[in-house]
Amino acid sequence: MKKQWKRLLIAALSSSSVFAATWFWYQSTADTRSSNSNEKPLAYVGKVVEDIQRRPASRLLWQLVNSGEPLYNGEAIRTSERGEVRIQFVDSDRYLDLEPESLIVIKKSEGEIALDLMEGSLFVNAKTGAADGDAPGLVLNSANGKVDLSQASASLSKGRGDSVDVQVLEGKASIKGSDGQSKDLITREEVKILTPLPQKPVAMDAENPEAVPFQWQGFPPNSNITLWVGPSRKQLKPLMKAAPNANQLMASLPFGRHYWKLVATNPQGSVAAESAIYKTEVLARYAPTMVFPTADAEVPAVQTPYDMTFKWQKGDDTRQMTLELWADEQLKNKISTNTFTKEESFTAPGLKAGTYFWRMTTYFVDTEKPAIGKVQKFTIKPASQVNAKVEFVPVQINFTMPEKDMVQYYVEKPRLGLSWKVDKTENVSAWRVKYHTEEEDPALAQSFDVKEVQNTQVQAPVARPGRYIASIEALNKEGKVLGTTSSQILTVSPLPLLNAPSFTPAEGTLQASMDGRTQLTWNPVEGAKEYWLTIRKDGKELKRSKYMQNSTALKNLLPGEYEVELIAVDSYGRNSQAGPARKLLVPDKSNVRAPTLKKIKVN
Repeated sequence: MKKQWKRLLIAALSSSSVFAATWFWYQSTADTRSSNSNEKPLAYVGKVVEDIQRRPASRLLWQLVNSGEPLYNGEAIRTSERGEVRIQFVDSDRYLDLEPESLIVIKKSEGEIALDLMEGSLFVNAKTGAADGDAPGLVLNSANGKVDLSQASASLSKGRGDSVDVQVLEGKASIKGSDGQSKDLITREEVKILTPLPQKPVAMDAENPEAVPFQWQGFPPNSNITLWVGPSRKQLKPLMKAAPNANQLMASLPFGRHYWKLVATNPQGSVAAESAIYKTEVLARYAPTMVFPTADAEVPAVQTPYDMTFKWQKGDDTRQMTLELWADEQLKNKISTNTFTKEESFTAPGLKAGTYFWRMTTYFVDTEKPAIGKVQKFTIKPASQVNAKVEFVPVQINFTMPEKDMVQYYVEKPRLGLSWKVDKTENVSAWRVKYHTEEEDPALAQSFDVKEVQNTQVQAPVARPGRYIASIEALNKEGKVLGTTSSQILTVSPLPLLNAPSFTPAEGTLQASMDGRTQLTWNPVEGAKEYWLTIRKDGKELKRSKYMQNSTALKNLLPGEYEVELIAVDSYGRNSQAGPARKLLVPDKSNVRAPTLKKIKVN
């Protein structure tokens, strides 16, 4: 009996110590989380590609991170196989781009922001923030000492062991060794890449893509140069070879992100030298969408000379446009050349009746090479000479789609939803719906007629998602146009899946009571019609239930560890992405094992 009491006392002391340690740990992490509200962030998350995860210094669990979220002292950031993230430092224009399959820890000490690159590669652009005198220093912790990157743009890769390979692309960097002495860090590359410039995007016309030029110097004479390209640093494959004794080649690369290097082999086939691995993004550039005039348009003029108005919609990456106007097909008699940055219209005054030719040239950000549009024409005629379009203008038609419908989502088949209104319908016998992609020639636009005049809304099927330009024409019984809407740009896009619901609390193990009961709650997902909860144990599905609300009560759970998983279903019957499975712990009623009988010999 005395031994049993001793065992009970030891078990009680052990349980109490574990409980006290757990309580202290949760209290300390809670204090750390609450203190973040008063702590100034070191950086913010910028552009995010695929899944990016973060882990605060005081936590063990990783969580997804989104654009705009702050990053604090001691936080770790990691990227997936295809993930990328831009981290923008506060109080300056400096940033870093973390590449796929990389892990970094950001810390602040002694007035510096320190980077610990644990895995993978990154690009630091601190040269742009060098003029910010109040910005803290930016250093990289390495096995050889601290590398000061405060005034440099550099590419960093985790090498073997604790080493980090640093390639200074612009500016200057220095390293401070264990002896306290600093010296400039110089990248001595035998091979110098002339084009494309490291970390600089290559932009080209989306309608007329060109080959990307690769130029270099510094390879041994009589070497055979091969370009290796791949989606990541670990997946490079030979793409093409340069001509013998050439120092350049032209490679056709699809739009997107590419990693590449140049490898030189001697006549015996052995590797003689190779460049570092670089990242280049090939960007598609789109010229501004011309709303008016359309191709080969006939413009009715009540009187001449006529003030001709051009209208267009520019893209977000357009920095400058130039509109050229000529009076002859040979483009020798130029009327005007006008340059625009923010404007989306221009009026050419005093044009006489006749045919004119024009061209729009576009300049984009991050590149000096312009996208030159094709030469198009329009004709100004007296109103009496323009058939139908001028003779019949008895109705006014306007689109009635609200602003939110300028981007239209679909589930199965892409469609354009159009609606309009007209001031009078006495002479209208039909509507003609016309639409085309912004890349297509307006003269090749698709069209169909709506015979029911009272029907002023349609769903027009389209081949694929994208940006479309639509217009509506009113026709009389002879098929002549009585009026037309202005062109409207709409975007057709697949309806995104619902976000995955998450349990409350968001982290940690879910706990049931001693009698096998628990109350599960989760955050409501906008657009969800119902939720499905799946309970598993040891990988085997025990139950799958549907709920219309965002909570449920479970009971009669046996002691043990379960996994619960939750998905949301939208009104179209589509499942959201499943959130991470959470552990649900049902404790035993007692932590004390019952005494067992030892083997007894019987004579």
